[in-house]
Amino acid sequence: MPNRTEEMASKAMGAMKAAKATIEGLSGIFKHLAREHGEVTALLMRVKMSSDGAVRRDLFPKIRSELLSHERGELREVYPVFRQHAELRTIADNHDREAGQLEQMLDDLNATSYDDSAWASKFGKLVDLVSHHAKEEENDFFPAASKVIGKDEAEQMKTRYETTKAELMQSIS
Repeated sequence: MPNRTEEMASKAMGAMKAAKATIEGLSGIFKHLAREHGEVTALLMRVKMSSDGAVRRDLFPKIRSELLSHERGELREVYPVFRQHAELRTIADNHDREAGQLEQMLDDLNATSYDDSAWASKFGKLVDLVSHHAKEEENDFFPAASKVIGKDEAEQMKTRYETTKAELMQSIS
């Protein structure tokens, strides 16, 4: 589990991402997901910068549960709405591929000892994938979807997503 400093850094990075999303005109689910991207990114960077097995052991379970519940929540509540709009279907297909890659990487890391020399390399690839995924969503997917879906639906999606994610967190932990 993250210590108080790590938790504060995570929340701060999430708040910065949410503020940036607001400035860019995103709201509802899109702003919420950007916040989550920031929060997990801070934890990812903390682990990536450390070679300490204890840091990995403390933070990776939190990172894993956050990423899995985030992606599965998106797959259940966000991207099915994208599929209802012809201009967003390709985005949903792209997301599904990346979500599958993410799950495979998390499973592989979870099966690897924190002290294994390959762990850091595998984790670095996970960080790269998550960074690419978050950037793509925030810069391309969310702005495009926001124009098509609108603020009211984005707010409704946020409510559904939060409920689903909370349920998923309980089953993953």
